[in-house]
Amino acid sequence: MAPVEQPHIPLACSFHFYESVSLVRLTGLRAKTLDELATLLADVDHEVIFHHMHQYFLKETAEAPDYPNDFAQWAAESLEDRVLAERLANVDPFEYESLEEVREALMAIIDEHLDAMPYPRPVLPGKEFFFNQTFSIVVPTGLDAMTLSQFRDELAQVDDSSIYYHVLEARLRLHKKGDDFSQWLEDCLGMTDLAERIRRIDPYFTTLNDLRSEILALVDEYMAMEL
Repeated sequence: MAPVEQPHIPLACSFHFYESVSLVRLTGLRAKTLDELATLLADVDHEVIFHHMHQYFLKETAEAPDYPNDFAQWAAESLEDRVLAERLANVDPFEYESLEEVREALMAIIDEHLDAMPYPRPVLPGKEFFFNQTFSIVVPTGLDAMTLSQFRDELAQVDDSSIYYHVLEARLRLHKKGDDFSQWLEDCLGMTDLAERIRRIDPYFTTLNDLRSEILALVDEYMAMEL
């Protein structure tokens, strides 16, 4: 995902909900063998890795896919290597502190696989892995929350792209394991416990709608305890 000029949420005011429209940008890089993939993966920008580890969230689906990142999907469908695909699918980006660590985890798996199979065959024409990245256009929703109750009501109605922006894209903007929701709850409302519980949610192997439901459930539980 390419960095864009984006408004930052102030620390002592209302929470402003934003949506993002994502456009795919082609890099021109492609790999037809696993060793070519490894060579290119070692040098691509973090935004490219982010795109291929997260873009399935933007697809309208009721269920999480079997292979939740593009690298695993390509290994399964183009290389027809289910063992490699399963290993790549298990690389959960939310378990790592940075996208550089995600890159290293992916490359460690690929390098180990290449040691066992040093001469992988090329894929058929048109089946190459095309490295891309996402360019995001961020727009305000007009929804602002001053209280937890307002935050809960507006979270329930915003578009899925708002969940994507505030939870997933936040990782690139904040350069750490975090999200806009938990940051605001902690810094502005002083709700450290709720913020930490939301921060601990792992979005991998789920959908944006399920992610929204998990956050709403935690907020509802917290509000019930405060009554």
